[in-house]
Amino acid sequence: MPDILLIDAILPVQKFEGKGGWTYVALPTIAQNSQNPFGWIQVKGSIDSFQLSRYKLMPMGNGHLFLPLKAELRKQIKKQAGDTVYIQLFLDESPLSIPTEFTECLALDSFAEKAFNKLDERQQEAFVKRIISAKNEDIKVERMAQTLKDLTNGLTNPSR
Repeated sequence: MPDILLIDAILPVQKFEGKGGWTYVALPTIAQNSQNPFGWIQVKGSIDSFQLSRYKLMPMGNGHLFLPLKAELRKQIKKQAGDTVYIQLFLDESPLSIPTEFTECLALDSFAEKAFNKLDERQQEAFVKRIISAKNEDIKVERMAQTLKDLTNGLTNPSR
């Protein structure tokens, strides 16, 4: 099935006013999806040269969506509010990719594995993102061990 192009445009980077205001790119041509929580849409593609996958567009409150630009992403593309970015986004319906080493850990703990498999995809993704965002292998191993513990204790979101 071919990728569904949602947007291919040069757009301005904006910032919500006030302390803690998000930096974002408004996407007025992309409407919310009423089938998904909060109407968000999961996309893949690029912003300037930075590749995105399984990235969620957030609701603006006017029926349209925006692309949040976290500090790490802004640092990579070297852009701030007032700059423009080239965005090419496609609908991303790819399934969650679980790291092999985490799958192997789950296989060793049947209780944690059952608990993980009962979670919905958003909850599973939160645990997986916590693991893969580790800056080194030691932290990754610690996070996998903590995830097994969290699942065994009935948590549905990762502890920090």
